Amino acid sequence: MAQAFSTKNYFKKIYAPDLLVELYKRHDIMAIFEITEQTTRKNVISILNDFYNSLPPEQKIDIQRELAPLASISTTHASDLFSSLFIERKVTKHETHIECSSDHDRVLYYYLFHKDLYDEVQFLHTFYVKPNYMLYEAKEIDLTEADLKVTELTKEFTRLANKEDRVTECLVESKTLNGILYVDATFEGAPELTTERDSETGNLDKTATKKKVEKVRIVYLPQDKEILISYTGSKYEKLIFLDTFLRIICNDGYTEKVESFDLAPFKDESFDFAKTNRGTPLLMWKIKAITFSFGSEKQKNKIRLTLPSSQQENGLHPLFTCLEELQMKGNFKHYTIENVALSMSFTDKNKADKAINVPLTISLVKSSLCPLFFYHRYARTILKLAHIDNGFVEAVKKEVDDVAKKWQE
Repeated sequence: MAQAFSTKNYFKKIYAPDLLVELYKRHDIMAIFEITEQTTRKNVISILNDFYNSLPPEQKIDIQRELAPLASISTTHASDLFSSLFIERKVTKHETHIECSSDHDRVLYYYLFHKDLYDEVQFLHTFYVKPNYMLYEAKEIDLTEADLKVTELTKEFTRLANKEDRVTECLVESKTLNGILYVDATFEGAPELTTERDSETGNLDKTATKKKVEKVRIVYLPQDKEILISYTGSKYEKLIFLDTFLRIICNDGYTEKVESFDLAPFKDESFDFAKTNRGTPLLMWKIKAITFSFGSEKQKNKIRLTLPSSQQENGLHPLFTCLEELQMKGNFKHYTIENVALSMSFTDKNKADKAINVPLTISLVKSSLCPLFFYHRYARTILKLAHIDNGFVEAVKKEVDDVAKKWQE
């Protein structure tokens, strides 16, 4: 459940009060904050809140309505997207003339002084929020060529969605940035009768209607030869949309390849990512949890170990210490590792004295890493260099044939 917007919490993350002065000015509100370098942070927040609370109700509503969407995208992802857009759009004067110390400062600044780019970031940022994506292999083609085919893709998506006469509207939006194509498709179904209870009278209303809405998000990364897709409907329908995209945009189609990971190296107590790492600012890593199995296929036993976390214990040391205490270390090499949870720390690209922590889980056919995220890409590189990430391998043939048949109908 999404957390309700709070101006009080928002002001806690604003370190440039001059930005709020500018925002109020655009609402014909004169704001004068008696804030100096000696004013404590607690008092600054109090001054900002007191001024907002002194406004008439209608002005407070207007300000809150404007700040709420800004708060929702005030993340490091938005800051990075703005920087990329400045470079791609060749905006020369993109340095802020007001010092911005937080993501909330930066997003508010860009909203006030670069509204055209803000609208683009608002669209792109949706792809970075709770990205419940599946990752597949995709043929590499020129991004300009791919972007030109989106109109044809829209027609085909509409045709597929309307096969069962359940959709009345299909809206497809797309943008390109940093060599990536972002596609968002929304399908709105025809009104269907439903029964709802009136919140005031408590009576049942059997004439109420409701429209079912489904959404597809696709991120095509041609240089990586990969594609990300999320869909609010069934897995089978998701594969249909994936196959359609690949056929039209990439002149290919859905293949029987899925991700593959080799977890056997974690059975070796001397294993260390530092030995194979090249080119990534890895500071340290450690294992956080592991699930392994033993026994026959008919009677397989699984054990999940959640390992102690301390700054002194890195790498696989927490695992083998635990196995020794459980008297399982000798037989561990005979077990099958089902999945592992790791933690990797990297040097912050913006502040060399700080670290960015990346938690990740890996199974035999999937990882939690997403190539959209900067530090996740570091972690994926490390897994590939250690031969844990084996890329894409052949999957079940029947699933591919069913998808191809559905597309041809």
